[in-house]
Amino acid sequence: MPPLPTRMRITAADKLALAEYWKFFEPHADAISEELRASLGQLPEWAPILKSVPPDVAAKQELEGRARQRLAFVDGNWAPYLEDLQAQGMNYAKMGVTFVAWYDIIAIYRELIRARLVELYRTDPDRAARASEGMNRAIDIAMSHLGEAYLAAKEQIITRQQEAIRELSLPILQVRDRLLVIPLVGLVDSGRARQLIETLLAAVRDRRAKGVVIDVTGVPIVDTHVANHLVQACDAAALMGTMVVITGISPEMAQTLVSLGTHLPAAETLVDLQEGIEFIEKALGDSGDALDVGDQLA
Repeated sequence: MPPLPTRMRITAADKLALAEYWKFFEPHADAISEELRASLGQLPEWAPILKSVPPDVAAKQELEGRARQRLAFVDGNWAPYLEDLQAQGMNYAKMGVTFVAWYDIIAIYRELIRARLVELYRTDPDRAARASEGMNRAIDIAMSHLGEAYLAAKEQIITRQQEAIRELSLPILQVRDRLLVIPLVGLVDSGRARQLIETLLAAVRDRRAKGVVIDVTGVPIVDTHVANHLVQACDAAALMGTMVVITGISPEMAQTLVSLGTHLPAAETLVDLQEGIEFIEKALGDSGDALDVGDQLA
């Protein structure tokens, strides 16, 4: 994940508003924090998260967080605060916290601040207005950086999950030394067909395979793009010195391939998986015993 920004560009008015907000907030920080935790403890998404953090750890984190906020709002040193916001955003993504849960926090926090601003408005409305403006700016900054880190982490998580799913959807089974089986199951679209080429060639290279059986028994239908990718996979493997056998072509698939004018010159086609493995073993002149295919696919 690329590094996230740790610098802030804010106007002179923003600086004044944030400083005024912090001057107002700091004396009330303990009470606001206590009320906020009590309110969040009633929410199903936040209650287990709060309970998972020991009170002494939570208190320490609270004080450290305030110190970082003071550095940013008063002293203009934003890096520690922004880095902490980004870390929180990434942690929330990993924990599965939703955006709705964040807005629950913001709504509760605003009300706790506003309840205390009422008294200040009565005595010093100008200062109260600046503090309110600073609060809104502080919330905007927090949500912006939390959200950016959250979305980046979510995207990373989704990418890893998609990669894991792709790996599961195209398993590579090593039946014996240098003999691989790729059982295809389900619909094969163009994306999955492209993945077949990449997975096949990587496996041939990494495992120094001399023979590969691609079993399509579980594939109900193919189209022109998929058929072409299948041909490319066989041709590319052959160029790497690997024998390719395709097994399990159904009558319907055979008719489709013929009607599309698809030929598989670089691959042998046989009835079933067991026959394909036996053919490669015989062709390679290796009399070693293969592992039982049923056990491999179980």
